[in-house]
Amino acid sequence: MNLIQSIFRYRCPRCRSTKMFQEPFMIKDPLKMHKNCSVCGQDFEPEPGFYYGAMFLSYGVGVLYIFAPALLLKFGFGWSVNATMLFVILLGALTYFRLMRTARSLWIHIVVKYDEQYKTT
Repeated sequence: MNLIQSIFRYRCPRCRSTKMFQEPFMIKDPLKMHKNCSVCGQDFEPEPGFYYGAMFLSYGVGVLYIFAPALLLKFGFGWSVNATMLFVILLGALTYFRLMRTARSLWIHIVVKYDEQYKTT
């Protein structure tokens, strides 16, 4: 599995085998993660406040994928401000949990490097 697949499938950044988030998905606790990887032992929360940086990533990515289509709809297709805002709210609501999980996965993949020693076949 390559780096991009590992990020978007929420796999352990070190061995890329185990899922980081607990299944099944629970709306009450969407960011519930396993404490450690069952294959390589990687700690998924290395220190308190580790995922603070993921908040900035999710903000930046969220602005890109919501603001750009909103501008296109308003100025390119002539939608009203109310219709554009409704679209932005719906798109944000539909992708909120996915964006939070992806930002966490991306953040830990930036910090923890892949180690072929733990590669599973």
